[in-house]
Amino acid sequence: MTICVIIAVVVLVLIVAVAAYATRRENDNWNIRKAFGPEYDRVRTEYGGARAADRELARRIRVHDELRLEPVSTEEQDSYAMSWERIQGGFPDDPAVALRGAERLVTRLLATRGYPATDRGEQLALLSVQHGNTLVEYRQAQWTSERLQVTPSRVTTDQMRTALMQYQAFFEELLLTAGTATPRRIQQTEATP
Repeated sequence: MTICVIIAVVVLVLIVAVAAYATRRENDNWNIRKAFGPEYDRVRTEYGGARAADRELARRIRVHDELRLEPVSTEEQDSYAMSWERIQGGFPDDPAVALRGAERLVTRLLATRGYPATDRGEQLALLSVQHGNTLVEYRQAQWTSERLQVTPSRVTTDQMRTALMQYQAFFEELLLTAGTATPRRIQQTEATP
């Protein structure tokens, strides 16, 4: 009788342990999905399912944690914000130049922060760890910028305006997560060019 009781207790402990492990794993996966926002759906489609997406996003977090991201000083933040104002102010005169300027400014800020620049796909993957919600807009702005380079006559002023606002949303989030204080210039800037 005691052997049956011992076996029953061991089986019960194993069942509880497996259930606890499964629950913890599901909670971890849910937290990852929530943290990545709309980027999660894109990764799930690209990688062919939730399990593969969860593995990829966990990989991104591990690699991102190894990056040596540099903070941006308040003075640098103000300088970047002033540069953004100049770009935005130039939009009415030459939208294409303003859009290219926005792309260069964002690229410069990414380099200043310490994101890798050699592999664009990996850079976007690592950006998704902290910027999953605005990364969609950044991708769309990049797509418009690429179209502008290839077929400028097919990109309308409204499309460039939208792309500039998408760059701005990403730029501001990247700049604000880089330091502790909101740059004075961003506090005063409107969201539209």
